[in-house]
Amino acid sequence: MNPTNVKNFRPISLCSVIYKTISKILANRLKLVLDKCISNTQSAFIPDRQILDNVILAHEYMHYLKNKRQGKEGYMAIKLDMAKAYDRVEWHFLQAMMQKMGFCAQWITWITSCLKTVTYSFNCNGENRGFVVPKRGIRQGDPLSPYLFLICSEGFSNLLKKAEERNDIKGLRISRQGPIITHLFFADDSLIFCKANKQQAKEVMKILKTYEEASGQLINLEKSSVFFSKNMAMEQRQDVCSSLGGMTEMKQGKYLGLPMVISRTKEQIFGFIKKNIKRKMQDWRNKLLSTAGKEVMLKAVSMAMPTYAMSVFKLPRKLCKNISALMANYWWGEANGKNKLHWLSWKKMSMNRNAGGLGFKDIEAYNKALLGKPQQNASWIWQGLLGARSSIEKGVIRRIGNGRSTSIWGHRWIPGSSSGRPTSLGPQSYNLKMVHELISHHRWKRNTIFQHFTPSDAEKILNIPLSLMGREDNFYWQHNPGEIYTVSSGYKCIMKESTNAKQIAPEAAGPSITGEGQQARQMWNTLWKLNIKHKLKIFIWKCITGALPVRAAIFRKTRLGDPVCRLCGEDQETVEHLLLNCQHTQQVWKAAPIQWDDAIDQKGDFKRWWIRILEAKNRQGGMEHIGLTANILWQVWKERNSKEFENKTSCSPARTIGKAQKEWLEQEEVMKGKTRLSTRETSFNQEEQYQGCNEDGTIKLEVATTSQNGQATLGIGVTATKHPSFRLAEWALKERSKGDPVIDEAVAVHLVLCKALEHQWSRITICSQSQDLMR
Repeated sequence: MNPTNVKNFRPISLCSVIYKTISKILANRLKLVLDKCISNTQSAFIPDRQILDNVILAHEYMHYLKNKRQGKEGYMAIKLDMAKAYDRVEWHFLQAMMQKMGFCAQWITWITSCLKTVTYSFNCNGENRGFVVPKRGIRQGDPLSPYLFLICSEGFSNLLKKAEERNDIKGLRISRQGPIITHLFFADDSLIFCKANKQQAKEVMKILKTYEEASGQLINLEKSSVFFSKNMAMEQRQDVCSSLGGMTEMKQGKYLGLPMVISRTKEQIFGFIKKNIKRKMQDWRNKLLSTAGKEVMLKAVSMAMPTYAMSVFKLPRKLCKNISALMANYWWGEANGKNKLHWLSWKKMSMNRNAGGLGFKDIEAYNKALLGKPQQNASWIWQGLLGARSSIEKGVIRRIGNGRSTSIWGHRWIPGSSSGRPTSLGPQSYNLKMVHELISHHRWKRNTIFQHFTPSDAEKILNIPLSLMGREDNFYWQHNPGEIYTVSSGYKCIMKESTNAKQIAPEAAGPSITGEGQQARQMWNTLWKLNIKHKLKIFIWKCITGALPVRAAIFRKTRLGDPVCRLCGEDQETVEHLLLNCQHTQQVWKAAPIQWDDAIDQKGDFKRWWIRILEAKNRQGGMEHIGLTANILWQVWKERNSKEFENKTSCSPARTIGKAQKEWLEQEEVMKGKTRLSTRETSFNQEEQYQGCNEDGTIKLEVATTSQNGQATLGIGVTATKHPSFRLAEWALKERSKGDPVIDEAVAVHLVLCKALEHQWSRITICSQSQDLMR
């Protein structure tokens, strides 16, 4: 930005550490009571209020205005722009607002003292000149400033409410039972709804003038705009704009960074997302980042950019594919202005790491998961929400309380069942309809259940815990231990459904990344947990999935080049040949300090060979040997690239092994240092926590549970201690397992409470292994 006027400059706020500490303390106190002081039309910085609430409401009301083509009365939405909102706040107005809200005099004195600590100097030609003591304004970098501005803007909100009560302005209602809304605020972003006539336009300007004179705020009429309903004639619009001080009429604009009106050209409207991602990628130095570095950048930056828009809008499918293509092109790289070969589809790379992918997000599925969080002539927002509903409903299940409102055959109520419903057919001769017919005195009717359901269904039903208080049935989200919908659990559910519905066809370039079930999952789990550099994990992943650009694979994909290995010139350069069977590589492995003689029979298939290598993880020094092996493979690949692209002569096997050992030892030293630090901190925290539990004579009850898969018995161990060296009692209890670790832990805690009640222990602390239960 090239400033040409004084108003183009902004003050730089520098707060000392001591001041910021005090200001943060005051801000934390103020934040706790703001929801009682600030009206619901303000969504910024208030706990439990979100920016998306304003976006959804604003879009719904703008959608109504866009489609209102009938009726005598027209309506309008006025989008206001405040000029230097923070810098213009009058201190005396802020003090009067706090006093009116009921803040005590001491608090107002503290806030005023914070406001008056600021001084400004001017940087003229590189020199700081003078100090100016301001009489108004709040600083941008001050932790208190956002909350103080909300108090200031609440004055504007109250003026609009009073005008509505006097019928001077009339808000907008978009349905018969819907609320009448006159304004929506998010910090200094203001949106006002009222009738589109000269009288109400003048009343709005009168309110703005009053607010400006009292608070010091100034409306920038050049940047403010107005949107009219479709039933307004052009002459009427011009008259209203004139009454609003010459505001311009907008056809399409943005509110809080998102489009206010969605037309049919949705791909064009949301095209700014793709442009922003592309511009960001062009700023990154592609050649300076490894594939591991690119992965971090894509996940941390590129995936974050569309998330905000996807939280409220369903992006067009073509746009989602274009964004995925941008990310894939960046990850695989380019040469001479052309994209390099994509060895795997983005669909495969979007799979979970434990399933052989890299954990990138499938844009369309992630969009659905984000839209599932909030949940007819629907607007584009509600079309998106309803579009995600069918996927989200499959993860919602009934929690059985008294069973009176849950249908046996109609509702999803059996955890662990693929459909959530009984697999047993309900013939007409069955009189059972509701779940409460299977319950008697807060217990399941075991005989009735086994009589009418298959053994598998019966066991799952008996594992469902029943309420001792006879509470009402309700719904909960079954894919998250906290039983509350989260975007990550929704995304996993959608991706699992997509994978099950349509299995991904294997690539022609290499082996399947998902084969062999449990063995493959264990292999991927072990790979991502190895104490090696992330770039080596990506390298091994490429070797297994056939994404390594060896000569044979390039020739098979493009029919270009020579597939023969340049190191030996005897056979095609496949992954197995280059890394395991080439004459030069065999000399390297012979010079290595570790030998994998038990994996010789698997050298024809790299994936099977690597699985055999990973079997050594449980033996003494096994993880270190695996780490060194990965480094040797990496050095062989680097040597091949030096020969391929720089025509360098091959290194001696001893030198290759020396490079691998050096990198491996450096990584081991780094990881050992982290482990020592982590262990020391953890042991200190545990000791501190343990001692803190018994200082006041509280009895500490530690609970541990164990159950084996396929068995219905739950083992519970309990110890009661009053002091680290004084154990009061021990119990070993048995109970029927519910099949869910969190529920089993809850059952154990319930039994412990019963034991404490028997012994009349009134001061107890319960320690459980389940973080989800304690949360």
